[in-house]
Amino acid sequence: MKEVTGYMNETGQGVALPKGKEMKEVCIFASSDITSDAVGVMIASLQGLTAKSSEKKIYINEGGAGTNWIEHIIAEYQVEKGKTYSDYKSLLADFDEYFRGYILCDISGNPESLNAASAISGNSYGIIVDKSLEEEVKELGLEMIMDISDKDEAWVYENMQEYYSQDYMSELNPSIYYHLRDYISMTSQYTFHGAIDDRREMIMSNLNPQATLFGYGEDEFEMIRQASEQGVTSIPSDLAPNLSVLSSIYPEGNIMQHTDVQEIEAEEKHHVCFIISDGDNVAFNLWSMYEYFNSDARGTFSVGFGISPSLYDLAPSAMQWYYDNANIGEVKEEFVAGPSGTGYVFPSRMTDEDLEHYVERLNIYMEKADLRITQVLDQGAQEDIEGWERVWEKFLEQPNIDAAFYFGYGETTNGDIRWYHDKPVILQSNVLWEGLTEEVELIEYLNQAKADPTSQEGYSLILVHCWTKSMEDIRTVVEGLQEHVKVVAPKEFVSLISKNVIR
Repeated sequence: MKEVTGYMNETGQGVALPKGKEMKEVCIFASSDITSDAVGVMIASLQGLTAKSSEKKIYINEGGAGTNWIEHIIAEYQVEKGKTYSDYKSLLADFDEYFRGYILCDISGNPESLNAASAISGNSYGIIVDKSLEEEVKELGLEMIMDISDKDEAWVYENMQEYYSQDYMSELNPSIYYHLRDYISMTSQYTFHGAIDDRREMIMSNLNPQATLFGYGEDEFEMIRQASEQGVTSIPSDLAPNLSVLSSIYPEGNIMQHTDVQEIEAEEKHHVCFIISDGDNVAFNLWSMYEYFNSDARGTFSVGFGISPSLYDLAPSAMQWYYDNANIGEVKEEFVAGPSGTGYVFPSRMTDEDLEHYVERLNIYMEKADLRITQVLDQGAQEDIEGWERVWEKFLEQPNIDAAFYFGYGETTNGDIRWYHDKPVILQSNVLWEGLTEEVELIEYLNQAKADPTSQEGYSLILVHCWTKSMEDIRTVVEGLQEHVKVVAPKEFVSLISKNVIR
């Protein structure tokens, strides 16, 4: 077996998540040149192994937002653009010092073997090779480290624990090939996929305290409930590409937004704040949210975007780009922490100890990412006031959190405002969501709302469902509002409530 001369295991550490070795040069492989799923898997595993210890990275460019991120990095972070590849064999030859050999899987015959191979790729220094490519890589002189082609996730969990981390793991459908797998290889994460069952709970219960679950499962509510009960923070990221590379940028200090709260006087208006949903989803942050920024409707109304605080570790350059390109002035685009802060959790399901650690870590992220408002997505806050006291107390005692926006999971909330440590918890008033509340209905709802800045009835927090509604749809609503309804950005919304609403 060949030496791994370039493998120094110099993975960095962010606020809470691993980062690739700081990037100085980036090589490009266009996704259009990935000729098969097996090739994508192999390149992603090589990406991760290289990112772990080399200043030179491999970036899979999918175009669109993907092109934007890498061009921004090259322009702003003193990163040199290296070679562009279209042939995986040349890529393997040029980066051969970062892996020992290959781990064999069988994507079509035994899909679970892909997750099994992913879990041991990092610490075995092995790229993942599907059976369909084995003869080709043998011709290149590569040797097999291990044959996992007839093994499954359970076998790896029971027999290979020394190969994977106890702090991070991923839930990833084997039908997802190169997305996220680079970061899994870089961080040596156990990888699984399946139904919510006792085995999943057992796996999470055996993780170290304050562990993180990447990827995504099949049953959202049960997935997040089970993880939260085990104190595990979920970061939806199953379709996020290049995290090993994007994490290899190290910001100098905090990443700062460019909008500040203006001293605005309370008017006899009904104040409305729109928040774009799914800010917890790192893949949304890196793809669909960029498409929102390309909308012609931008700049015609103020709006808030949810964004994952974990981007400070995982993709700080992308976070900086959004901040730098947001509208400021009379019309503002501001960012708030996506649900429910650091990652997607149901805080009401967490133990006091786990919640305490969670909000302390969130407080650090809020400062680093210049976020002052956090969203919380959960169930039961409206009905179970007493049971939620501990949640709000812990969130709002944090010095870097000024307010919480609560969005109920499948429940209707009525816009209540509650106070903890003299900070507001603001419950969602309505949604803009296909099949629930359409534009015409929301216009009617807001135009009938009370114009009173001293009462909670004078404010509406509106969640915009990012998958069914667009910036153009929000503009339609705004254009239909009467004179007594005023749209404001999140910070002004919170400031007006804090200064004027009678407790």
